[in-house]
Amino acid sequence: MDADIREVLRQFGTDEVDHFGRPLTEHLMETSRWLQKWGNPMTLSLAGAFHSIYGTEEFRQKTLPLDRRSDVRAVIGAEAEALAYLFCFANRHSLFEQADAGPFEIPLPSLGYSTEVSTETYTALIELEAANIIDQALHQPNAPARAGPFWLARFDFKAAFLSEGAKVDCRQVLGSLGPTV
Repeated sequence: MDADIREVLRQFGTDEVDHFGRPLTEHLMETSRWLQKWGNPMTLSLAGAFHSIYGTEEFRQKTLPLDRRSDVRAVIGAEAEALAYLFCFANRHSLFEQADAGPFEIPLPSLGYSTEVSTETYTALIELEAANIIDQALHQPNAPARAGPFWLARFDFKAAFLSEGAKVDCRQVLGSLGPTV
C-alpha cells in the first residue's frame, strides 16, 4: 500500500513541494506511518498521507486545488479524503481549546465558517495532528527549543483522545526537545 500511495502522491506533484528541507512526499508518508504504527484504521492512515495536499493554515503550499478533490477521493475513499480536507482547512490550534465533552466546533477560517464534528472525527484529528507534529519534530532541527514542550503540553492535555502509542511517542519525541514545561 505504501508504495502505491507514494506513487500517487508523486503523480500529484508532492515531490516538487518543499516541506522544511525535504519533499512533501516524505512528510506525508511518515505521518501516515506513525498512524499505522499506532494501530489506527486504514482510513485515518490514508488521510494522514494526504493531510496537507490542499495546504493548511500554517503550510500554505497547495499541491492540489480543491477542484481535484474527486481525484483524491478516487484514490483514498470519501471518508479519508473528508478527514484530510477537514485537517487542511481547520484551525488546528482550536482543537486544543475544545471541551472534552464536546460539542466539537471546528473553525475553518479560510472557508469562512465552522463545522461541528463527531467525537470520532475529533479524535481522528487529534491523532492526526500528533503524527504530523511528531514527524515535523524529528525533521526540523532548527525548530525553537520551546516547540517540543509546547506541543507535549497540548497533547498531554488531550491525552484522552490519543491512542496509547501516540501518547508514548509524543512523550518520547516531544519530551526530548527543549526544556521541560
